Amino acid sequence: MNTRERLVESTRVLLWERGYVGTSPKSIQQLAEVGQGSMYHHFSGKEELARAAIERTAEEMRAGVEALLSGTGTALERISAYLRRERDVLKGCPIGRLTQDPEVMATPVLREPVEETFGWLRARLADVAREGVEAGELSPAIDPVTTASAIVAALQGGYVLARAVDGTEPFGQAIEGILTLLGAPAVRAEADGQEGPLSRVVVMDQELPEPLATRRVEIRRITIAPGYAAGLHVHNGPVFGSIERGSVVYQIEGGPETVLGPGEVFHEPGGARITRFDAQENGVTFLGYFLLTEGMNAELVFPET
Repeated sequence: MNTRERLVESTRVLLWERGYVGTSPKSIQQLAEVGQGSMYHHFSGKEELARAAIERTAEEMRAGVEALLSGTGTALERISAYLRRERDVLKGCPIGRLTQDPEVMATPVLREPVEETFGWLRARLADVAREGVEAGELSPAIDPVTTASAIVAALQGGYVLARAVDGTEPFGQAIEGILTLLGAPAVRAEADGQEGPLSRVVVMDQELPEPLATRRVEIRRITIAPGYAAGLHVHNGPVFGSIERGSVVYQIEGGPETVLGPGEVFHEPGGARITRFDAQENGVTFLGYFLLTEGMNAELVFPET
């Protein structure tokens, strides 16, 4: 490692450990094992050296994040891999720590790469969240941009909580909490649907064409392979359903086509001709609730078109 590299790497270490104010030119020279003349041969001063160190840290951070977010797996799996990767929690994020340094935030040349890095991170997470929504892997109620900011806030806040108690448990709780929220099925609540710690939301209020002496309800979890079309079919009784994962194109004969994603519900009236229940490229898994009268079994008929 040449002299310039030693100076940059030493500054990176000291900025993370001590902050900008606590990092003196002398401490950099001592850690890098170079003289004052060598330092000022390569850099005009501490500010230029700090800028180079921050940019180097930002580059490494981006490369590590990108490797995980562009890897294999669902959107939630990739986000999870990024959030759960090995970290020195109590030392915190080397870029995030700089936002708490008033000298860095007050110095435009130092603040710029910090702002750019967090801007890139939010945008990249938003891209992955958007992919997840479009693929039916994440709830359609998720807004990718605000979700990305929430993920970054949970991560950085987790570092602060961990340092406050000198333990990693709060950090792990913050990460698992945001991942749980991302993986939870959506409920599209009305503005007044929240009642204290409970949320009661009507997701469907379906009137049946005539009274039905329902004796039992059979619930099935059904999975349809990607791209598979169920074809024209008729149920002998009403069926209600709720999408768990993936998405499907749903249509009752004569009605509009609807794309249903996680958390959304549907009703297939008994005797109605269902012209489309076609899994999209990500497949679909849903719960079907079959309302059955005395002695009745759920039956599915595929009539000729």
